[in-house]
Amino acid sequence: MLNGKNVSRQIGVSSKPRSEAQLKNMLLTKLCSAFFCEVRDFIDTGYSIEARAVNDNAYNQAVKHNKKNLLRGDFPNLEFNYDKILLSKGDLNPAENPEVKQIPLGLQFTWQTDSKMAWPDAADQVMVLAYFPDENRTEYELYGNTRISGTAELEIPPSLQGAYMETYISFISADRKRISDSVYTGSMNKPEASNDSLKVS
Repeated sequence: MLNGKNVSRQIGVSSKPRSEAQLKNMLLTKLCSAFFCEVRDFIDTGYSIEARAVNDNAYNQAVKHNKKNLLRGDFPNLEFNYDKILLSKGDLNPAENPEVKQIPLGLQFTWQTDSKMAWPDAADQVMVLAYFPDENRTEYELYGNTRISGTAELEIPPSLQGAYMETYISFISADRKRISDSVYTGSMNKPEASNDSLKVS
């Protein structure tokens, strides 16, 4: 409706070549969709509190907070900024000095803790995730060990244990009312000749 009348409009097709900025934005939108769809279960929890606060959904909030930092480099030689990605966002204390290493089961995450840690901090539960860029696949746990335990294991299928992976850790409160910013915990098995460079298809 326009001024009380039904009107129709046709979207024109531009014959002009797309600018570098347009091409970069197209690629960014495509990659955002592919990545955040794959980690959807994790960000549905990781951004649930942030989303409720602004009457939005978790996916939109995750994209909003990450889109400007998702890629680095000059088009068309772009790379993922895995160390800048936030898979959860909140005001809970993040993991302190987290580390991850490979074990026969998969991955072992550790972080600094204190045996005298008071409740409710001690009861926070860990959230861990491994993302496999070459397969566009994830393995994760949403409600793992308590913060006071200082360690958690993430089982990785044998077929993926030698694959290139990027890892993250977060904490969520036992009552599910607070969550921490995620912390990037590094990569495993990254090829020396990284295949991070991205092209528009």
